[in-house]
Amino acid sequence: MKRYLKETKLLNYNSIEIQDLIGNRGWRSLNEKEKIKSIYNFVKDEIKFGYNKKDGMAASEVLIDGYGQCNTKSILLMALLRAVDIPCRIHGFLIDKRMQKGALTGIIYMLAPKKIVHAWTEVYFNGKWLALEGVIIDMAYFNNVKNNLCEYNGGYMGYGISVKNKDKIGRPVSKTT
Repeated sequence: MKRYLKETKLLNYNSIEIQDLIGNRGWRSLNEKEKIKSIYNFVKDEIKFGYNKKDGMAASEVLIDGYGQCNTKSILLMALLRAVDIPCRIHGFLIDKRMQKGALTGIIYMLAPKKIVHAWTEVYFNGKWLALEGVIIDMAYFNNVKNNLCEYNGGYMGYGISVKNKDKIGRPVSKTT
């Protein structure tokens, strides 16, 4: 498990910005489940959805920006989790660029490859790996764009979102609840 707790160039959890945040939020004093939930909800709701200048940003830079997308929010989420001794890892796969239509527009959308890398974080909790998907989109953003989502394959997508029912979505939370 040690390798899933290591600090790296991107997961720079000993930075002043990250250590101050952890101290101010009191995350170290929480039990394991509450650490995961609190950090997940912070990254999901308080780090807004948006595109950073690059995917390979250090976690402290994402925190300073105050916004991110799947790759950069996953970096921040992992750094915060590892800083409070929660083992975690990242996964990725390719998504159809149509999922990004609306969030990416004009020439940027036209020039984007047909497949785009999507990332999510997994935590080791109660003896198994659990996916923490859904951290990307904050609820304010979702509520602003949900009526613009396009019907696709029995659900809705666009603006970086893919859901089965856009009207019954609640507050996304981790699978640890």
